[in-house]
Amino acid sequence: MHIAFLRANYPLMKIPELTIAFNATFDTAKTYDQINAVLCRYKIKSGRTVGNPVGTLIAWNPEQAEFLREGYRRLTVPELTIALNTHFSINKRPRQVEAFLKNRRILSGRTGRYPKGSVPMNKGTKGLTGPNRTSFKKGNVPPNRKPLGSERIDSKDGYTLLKVAELDPYTGYPTRFKLKHVHIWEKINGPVPDGMCLAFRDGNKENCVIENLMPVSRTELLLLNQHGYRETPAELKPSIFAIAKLEAKIKKRIFA
Repeated sequence: MHIAFLRANYPLMKIPELTIAFNATFDTAKTYDQINAVLCRYKIKSGRTVGNPVGTLIAWNPEQAEFLREGYRRLTVPELTIALNTHFSINKRPRQVEAFLKNRRILSGRTGRYPKGSVPMNKGTKGLTGPNRTSFKKGNVPPNRKPLGSERIDSKDGYTLLKVAELDPYTGYPTRFKLKHVHIWEKINGPVPDGMCLAFRDGNKENCVIENLMPVSRTELLLLNQHGYRETPAELKPSIFAIAKLEAKIKKRIFA
């Protein structure tokens, strides 16, 4: 009985609609995946082709289909949806109309370009508007611009960012926000060595004093994180750090 129901109704319904109808008919609570699995197991086909997509007999009647074919030549999808709902007193959504058009490969014929010889809507308006009382004046400084030395916490990773007088390599602007702990390290020790990064001895990202910074390799940093270095009690941190350094040396030997 169940299989016969699926064979009879799959040509007329999508799997979600078929699942709802199946559950309502047999008082069950099958999922879409379960119904789909049964269709595959018993090799039940819908019989539909690309030119005869799902929903032809249920979602649209011939008059509505012709209305969409004709109207799409003049209207956008949102406009066409409103016109369709008004004309037939129905409540279709733009994505349903768009799916109908796409499945049946119906094109509007529009290219999205202005035809050759058309006059731009703004022709002759150049210079008609000038500065007004809300226009920015030359040299104006936005009220939200932060002065040098300003700090903020990066919401993504929790590091402290410091505004410094360095050229921003991405925007070319003469100032930029930079990781505070990196800036402090570079002022005292120069650039961080290649292949190294900075870690915090006490695990606190906001404690950027030079005494709290230590250069570690990427592998060591990974191992510190795996061992939960930040959450480890202070008296055990040196031991965790020593273990991480030893494991990093072993990995280097193994993969050398």
